[in-house]
Amino acid sequence: MTQDNPDPPDGGIAARLGRLPILRNPAFRLADYRRFWAGAGLNQLGTSGEQVVLGLLVFQITESSAWVGALMAVYFLPMFVFGLLSGAISDWMDRRQLLRRVELCIVANSCALAAMIAAGFAELWLILSFALLAGCFRALHHPTRFSYAYDIVGGNQVVAGLGLLNLGSRTGQLIGALVSGFVMERFGAPAAILTLAICHGGAFLLFCQLETAGEAAEKVRAPIVQNVREYLSELKTNRVLLMLVLVTASVEVFGFSFATALPELATVRFSLGAEGLGMMHAARSIGGIIAGLTLAGMGSMTRRGVAYIFVIFAFGSGLILLSVADHLLLAVAALCIVAALATASDVLTQSMVQLSVPNALRGRAMGAWTLAIGSAPLGHLEMGALAVAIGIGNALLVNGTMLILVGIVVFFAAPRLRSL
Repeated sequence: MTQDNPDPPDGGIAARLGRLPILRNPAFRLADYRRFWAGAGLNQLGTSGEQVVLGLLVFQITESSAWVGALMAVYFLPMFVFGLLSGAISDWMDRRQLLRRVELCIVANSCALAAMIAAGFAELWLILSFALLAGCFRALHHPTRFSYAYDIVGGNQVVAGLGLLNLGSRTGQLIGALVSGFVMERFGAPAAILTLAICHGGAFLLFCQLETAGEAAEKVRAPIVQNVREYLSELKTNRVLLMLVLVTASVEVFGFSFATALPELATVRFSLGAEGLGMMHAARSIGGIIAGLTLAGMGSMTRRGVAYIFVIFAFGSGLILLSVADHLLLAVAALCIVAALATASDVLTQSMVQLSVPNALRGRAMGAWTLAIGSAPLGHLEMGALAVAIGIGNALLVNGTMLILVGIVVFFAAPRLRSL
C-alpha cells in the first residue's frame, strides 16, 4: 500500500492545509484512497447531473410529478432487481477492475443519449430507457465503491472512511448539480449530458491508477454461484443484517423519495428553470458535505444504532419543514438539513451493514444494502402519486410523518439495532 508522509513541511499554505482535521484523516494519507476518493467524486458529479437533466426533461415533456416519480422509480429499480447479484459480483471480481468497467459503460450510455437527443429524439421512452441502463450501472457501482473504501481503511476507521468518501461524493454532487443546470440552461440537454460523460471519463482514468486491492480485501475469491448461496444463507441467519435491510428500505421509501418533488417545487412553487433546479440539488449536496465533514472527523464511533435512530427522527422533521417552506431560502435551508440527515443515514447503515458480517461477505452485505435502497421506486412512485392527488406540500408532509413513525417503531421494536 502506498502511503505518503502525513506531515507537510513547516510554514506556508501546505502546512496549514495539512493540519486540517479532514486532511489528517488516516484514510486521506493513503495515495490510493485519494485517487479513489477523487474518482468517486467525479462519478457522483455525473450521477447528480443526470438527475437534474433527466428530471427536468421529463417534467417539461409531461408537466407531471407522477412521471418524474416514474422516472426515479425506473432509475432505482435495478438496485432492487440486481442488488443481490451486484454484491456477489463485487466479492467475485477485483473491485478496481469493476469500477473501471462500470465507468466506461456509463460514458458510452451517456454519449448515446446525448447524440439521440441532439438528433431530435427527446422522447419520454428514450429518457426512461437511458435511466434504466444508468440505474443498472449504478447498482453495480454502489456495493463496489463502499466495499473498496472498507478494503482500504479497515473496520476500525470505517465510519470516518465512509464519511470522507461521502464528503467527496457530495462535493461532486454539488458541482454536478450546478454545472448541469448551467450548461442545460444555456446550451441544451445534449451538451449537459456530454459534460457529465467527460466527468465519468475522468473517474475512469483515476480508477485506472489504483495500485492496491486494500489490506482488508479478501484474498480468496469464491465463484459467483457460491457467493450468492453464502449470501442467502447469511441473510437467513443474521438477524442484525436482516433488520438493517428492512429499516434501510423503510427510510429509503419515505425519506429519499423527496427528490421526486424537486422539479415541481422549482418550476411551480418558485418559478425557476434548469439553473434553479440545479441550485436546489446543490443545496442537497451542501447538506451532504456538512454531514460528511462531521462524520469524517469522528474517527472510530460507538453507539451507531442510537445515532441512526436519532437521524431517522430528524430526517422526518426536515421533510415536514420542506413541506411548508414558502420562500426559496427556507426551502434551500430545509433541503440542506434533509440532505445532511440522508447522508448520515447512508454512512451509518453502510458501516453497520459491513460490520455485521464476516470480512469475506462484505461485498455481498453491501449488495443487501443496495437491495434495501432498491426499494426507492416504491417511494418515488408514492411521492409522485401523492403530489398529483393532494399537492406537493402535503405529499412531503405525509412522508415526513411516516418517517417519524418508522423511527418510533425502530426505537421500541429493535433493541438489537440500538445496541450496535
